[in-house]
Formats: sequence, structure tokens, C-alpha cells
Amino acid sequence: MDRMLSGKDWLVRMKEGDESAFTSIYRHYHPPLYYYILRFCKIPSLAEDLVHDVFMKVWEIRERIDPELPFSGYIYRIARNHVFKTLQKIATDRSLREQLLQQLEERGVARPEEVAQSREYDRLFHEALDRMPRQRLNVFRLCRQEGRSYDEAAAILGISRNAVKKHMVLGMRFIHDYVFRYGDVFCALYISLRIM
Repeated sequence: MDRMLSGKDWLVRMKEGDESAFTSIYRHYHPPLYYYILRFCKIPSLAEDLVHDVFMKVWEIRERIDPELPFSGYIYRIARNHVFKTLQKIATDRSLREQLLQQLEERGVARPEEVAQSREYDRLFHEALDRMPRQRLNVFRLCRQEGRSYDEAAAILGISRNAVKKHMVLGMRFIHDYVFRYGDVFCALYISLRIM
């Protein structure tokens, strides 16, 4: 950013609709934000798209930005939330998952680093399972790993069908959050494909 203006001054100008101030903020934050997002997704083109989305969001909500508060924490929080939402969209969109699987198949035989990544993903998945409350883990194992219906799981565990459903929703959310926190986008996608 221009040394003659403080970060706060740039934010005030951007908030008022000054596009040159926005451009200066973009130039200042783009490189570190790109590398921050790339740490999660590992795909340069996707990281670039996500950075662009983050700055579009910043421009759209510029009037709500408080120049008195630290902007870097704000923009990184927007970035993290956007990456997480994108991951959830990919994980829940059947056609996007199929495209991902097709791309993985087209890559052919797994390279040693892919085998190592797969092992790391499995480790994170099992770590997430180990940290789940016992009843939720029992429900997850019955429904996802053994393929039982909610009614069958409810009968086996002696709980209601609604309780089984609630445990599944909370269990899936816990696994996604855990894997996203300690892994990357590929890891979360890999786990999502395993448990969907």
C-alpha cells in the first residue's frame, strides 16, 4: 500500500467507493491471501478464483467494514469461510464430485506422494472418528460403515429414529469441520467421497 496513507485511510476511502483505494488494498493483500488459500486447496487456479471471490465480497460489503478494526483478520476470516463453503458445495454436489472422481481417474496410477496423502487423509478421518462422542460414533458406524437404515440403527441402539438422524447430522458436520481444520481441500473432498 502507498506509504503516504495508512491502512485505515485506504479502508475509509474504499468504504466510500474509491476504486483506486480498493485496487491498492487488492494489490497489498492478494499475494499473502493467495498463498493462504493455496495451503487449503492445493490447486493454483482454484486458489486464484477463490481470492477473486473474496475481493468481490469485500467490495460488495465495503460499507460495513469498520476501519478502526484490524482488516487483515477480517479478510482472512472471509477467505477461510469462503473456502469452507466452496468445499461444502463440492462435497454435496453430486456432479462436482463425479467430475473430481473422473479427474482423479484420468491421472492414472497413483504417485508415491498421492499414496502418502491418501494415508494422511485416512489418519485424519480416523482421528476425527476417535474424537466423536461414543453414541454418535456408534450411529455413524452402523449407518455409514455398515449401511444400516436409521430405523435399524435406532432398534440396535435403543434410541429413536430422530436421535439417530440428529447424531448423523452432527457426526458428519464434526468430521467435515475436523478434516477441514487439520487437512486441506483435497483431504476434505476425499473424506466427503468416503462418507457420502
